[in-house]
Amino acid sequence: MPENFSRYTDEQLFAAFKMSGKEKDAAFRELFARYERKVYLFCLRMSGNPEDANDIFQETFTRFYKQTQKDNEQVSNILAYLMTSARNVFLNSRRNKVYWSPFEDEKIASNAPTYERTELLNMISSALDLLDVSYREAFVLRFYQGLSYKEISEITGDSVSSLKVRVMRAKDQIRTILSPYISDLIR
Repeated sequence: MPENFSRYTDEQLFAAFKMSGKEKDAAFRELFARYERKVYLFCLRMSGNPEDANDIFQETFTRFYKQTQKDNEQVSNILAYLMTSARNVFLNSRRNKVYWSPFEDEKIASNAPTYERTELLNMISSALDLLDVSYREAFVLRFYQGLSYKEISEITGDSVSSLKVRVMRAKDQIRTILSPYISDLIR
C-alpha cells in the first residue's frame, strides 16, 4: 500500500495495521487521526473534566492498539469499537472516582452574550452531571457525538427502543432541572 492512507477505508487501514513495519504505523496514525476528536469529546463529556478525559482517551487507544494486534481479532466498525472501549474505561475508572467538573460545547447558545452563554453551558454541564450515567451516556452519544440510535446500540449493546427512552428521559430531566433557571437567563 502507498504511504498515503487517507483514501483508504477503515477495513483497508485495519488490514494494514495488522501487518508489520511502516504500513502498520502509518495505518494506526491514520485511524487515530480519523477518530481522535470524536473519541476525546466523548471521553470529555462522559468524565466531565480534561484530566480524566485524557486518561480515558489514552487508555482507549492503548487498548485498541494492543487488543487488535491479536491474530484472531477482527473489527468491523472501528468507531463503535473505540467508543465501546472508551465507555468501558470510563465505567471502570468511575468506580473509584466521583466526577464533578463543567465542560463546554460551543454549539449551544451561540447567539447569547458570552457571560450568558457561559452560564448556560455551566448549568447544562451541571444538569448532565446529575443524570444517571446511562441517561447521560445516551444523551451525549446522540446529541454531542451525533450518532444514530443504531450506532449507539452497537456501542452500548442496548436496544434502540431503550436508548430512545433514555434520551427522552434525559431531555425531560435536563428540562426539569434547568426550567427554574432558564426563565431568569432569558429575561
